[in-house]
This record gives sequence, structure tokens and C-alpha cells, in this order.
Amino acid sequence: MKNKKIFVTGATGFIGQNLIIELAKNNDVFALVRHKSINKLAHLKNIIKEVIIGDLLDVNSYADKLNEVDYVFHLAALYKLDAPKEALYKHNVIGTQKLLEICINKKIEKIVYFSTAYVAGAKDVDLATEQDPLPERFKNWYEWSKAEGEKIALYFYKQYRLPLIIVRPTIVYGPNNFYALYKVLSLISDNKLFIYPGSGKNKAHLVHVEDVVNATIHLADLENRYGEIYYICEDYPRSCREIIKLLCRELGKKPPLVAVPRFIVKMLSESFVWKLIFKDFSKEFLDYFFYHQTFSNNKLKNSGYIFRYPDPYDGLRSFVIWYRSHK
Repeated sequence: MKNKKIFVTGATGFIGQNLIIELAKNNDVFALVRHKSINKLAHLKNIIKEVIIGDLLDVNSYADKLNEVDYVFHLAALYKLDAPKEALYKHNVIGTQKLLEICINKKIEKIVYFSTAYVAGAKDVDLATEQDPLPERFKNWYEWSKAEGEKIALYFYKQYRLPLIIVRPTIVYGPNNFYALYKVLSLISDNKLFIYPGSGKNKAHLVHVEDVVNATIHLADLENRYGEIYYICEDYPRSCREIIKLLCRELGKKPPLVAVPRFIVKMLSESFVWKLIFKDFSKEFLDYFFYHQTFSNNKLKNSGYIFRYPDPYDGLRSFVIWYRSHK
């Protein structure tokens, strides 16, 4: 992808910033940013062609810019697992709808909608594929809102033939990510991880941010691939016990000795003491340690993409090195 004009929403997020760095090497990037978040892009101001101050829900703030661009990468979302259903619907569904409405009849080559692998919902799944139907139950309203966003995206593809694809990353990690695995690293580093939450045997599926960015750009470059969905995840999902043991070993800490059943941990997470000590580990966040959910990346690999980190062990080791040098 070279010499293109690219519109990015969600530019201030972890994936968004990494995506911009890569896209800006050979393209002009236009980033939609809310006024209160503009400082988050201060370190990227020299590579971004234009920062557009606006909001997805205010189409007048960015509609004219869509007349000029070749690609749209839509990452903007309210990413808060315990947010109210109404707020998530407003930002993640209505926001997506408003953006896609403006894209109709524009000369856009490809629109990439960022969803999440966890539209798989509140159930154990093993090597889920893109052909599997969306479930009826979800672990939280965030997952539900992203599934609804997918429905909106596919409606606009079918109804208006928008050149659109959907990507579904699993748990994303990498330098400068201060969520998810960063929280686990902090817990281990502070000697606060005493147990394996749940059985520890259930597998979690990870993906390095470098592979998310490169795979997304690879898919956006493919011709005549519209209305398609792709999981972005590493080859080898690992059990939560394996992941925690690796992180402990790399940090020079002893791993937990016991596993505590899911229902007990969930019950404890509602207590005042838990919320005081483990404030970053809400009951919604904990669910991602309890469910066995893995996904197939065969469709992505069959498209020609080659992973930089097919096994999470190499990526996690580099992530721990970054953590120790920046803590």
C-alpha cells in the first residue's frame, strides 16, 4: 500500500497508533480525533498528514474529508467492558452506522471495520471459524455492541456494496499497551498474583500488535475481497496456566501454587476488599481468564499472510523485556 490517502478512526488507541506508524511510512494519514484526546497523538504529529478534530457521531466534522480518501480504517469504539449498554450502542453501533452512511457513493477502495474475536460470546469454543454464526449470549455488553456493529457493517456491504471487510483480533499485546496482559504483569511484579483464576487449563488466544497491524494492511491490499471476515490470532493458543508461568519466569517470580474455581473468584470479585486491592480486575475483565476460547487463523494464512510471532512465547518474552525497562 503506497501513495494512498487513508482515514483512520480510533487513532489514539493502542492498535490505532501502531497502525498509523506503519501506514504513514508510504501514505498520507488523516486521523479523526476527539478534542480531549488530541494530546495522545503528540508524538505522532510529524508523521500524520492531518488531524481532524471531531467525533463519529458528528458527521459534519469529517464528512468532507471522506471525499478525498482511498481507504478507511475504522477502529474507534468505546472500549470499556463494564460500560452501560446504551453508551456502548451509541458509540459502537450508531457511530459505525453514521460513518458508513457517509461512505456511500464515495470512491473508497476499501473499508476495514475492527471488531473483536470475542463476538464469540459467553461460551467455550475451540478453533472457531468465520463461518460460525454469532451467538445469542455475550460475556458483556461490549462484546454485544461489537457484534451489532458487525451486523451494521455487513448490511452496508450487502445493501450498498461498500468495499468492506471485518477483522477480529484476539487479545492484543505488545509495547505501550497498558491494558490486559500489562495488568497481569503488574500483578505478578507486585507479588499479588497468588492463584490461578479458574482452572488455569482453559486456553487464551493472543496476538502481537505487530501482527495485527501487518495482517490488517495485508488484507486491505487484497483485491476483490469484500464482505469477508478474518480472525487475527497466533497459531498456538496457550492455557492461562502456561501464560502465567511464562510471565512469572521472565519476571523472576514464583508462579501461583493453587487454582481457585471460577465461581469462587467471581464471588470474591464482588467484595469491597477485592475492588480495593484488585481494582483493575473487574468481574467483566476476569471472564477472559475463565472461558476456553480459541480461533482458527487458516483463512488469514491462506490469503498469504505470514506471522512474525506465530507462537506467543517469543512475543511475550519481548513484551516482558519492554515492561521491565519501562515500569
